[in-house]
Amino acid sequence: MNFAKYFVLGLFLTSQAHAYLSIAESGELLAPGKYQVGVEPQLLTNKGNGANFNVFFDTALSDSSSARISMGAGAVDFNTFASVKWIPIPDVDNQPAMGLRAGAGIARDEDENLIQLQFAPLVSKRFDTEYGLTVPYLAVPFTFLNTKDENFVASNLALGSEFHYVDWKEVNMGAEVGIDLNKSYSYISLYLTFPFESHKGFGK
Repeated sequence: MNFAKYFVLGLFLTSQAHAYLSIAESGELLAPGKYQVGVEPQLLTNKGNGANFNVFFDTALSDSSSARISMGAGAVDFNTFASVKWIPIPDVDNQPAMGLRAGAGIARDEDENLIQLQFAPLVSKRFDTEYGLTVPYLAVPFTFLNTKDENFVASNLALGSEFHYVDWKEVNMGAEVGIDLNKSYSYISLYLTFPFESHKGFGK
């Protein structure tokens, strides 16, 4: 009941604190036994501008799920976040991958301490080209934030794409644009991921 009340209030009230978390991943999943690390510079385009720099680590949990731990700093003083991505509907033939990412984190933004719970429906579709695999994706993160003064829900639209260049075995690229829907940040992110296996080292 309280969550429903805060959700409705969050859609209409104003606040000085905002959600800023990007998605930076498609519905593609790591194979069991594989991992990846990533780096993500993020340029904020509203709320006074600024930039963040994030690092993250991904691991497979099952054939349909993976987990991520991320940390970052910059315009948002500090953030750390843990999430699980679940893709029950895989990318097969003409069917896109569809699923959900859920996570929780803490952050320090100016004079605000924030506790965050996020749920993000996620859709992506892979396309093979002569240059490599392209995976455009769309997500709508809803982030419930708890601060000293209030609780509210922020949301944004995330549009991005991963690119796995055919001749690059040790790194993949990605880009994402975030559009503020409610009490969030708009941003542009670029990211690089480096896949590896524990017994083989880096490389696909």
